[in-house]
Amino acid sequence: MNITTGTIKTALKVVIYGQEGVGKSTFASKFPNPVFIDTEGSTKQLDVARFDPPTS
Repeated sequence: MNITTGTIKTALKVVIYGQEGVGKSTFASKFPNPVFIDTEGSTKQLDVARFDPPTS
């Protein structure tokens, strides 16, 4: 039998919602190791990891 205690570190999934231009992407770029799904091309000026743009 295996018993685990304490916290389990896993990746966090965060959605930040708000009006355009308020700094959501800039705020999220300060998270540790963020990966963006940039559907609008708004992270072009940020040095971050991102998935290829979605096609569907």
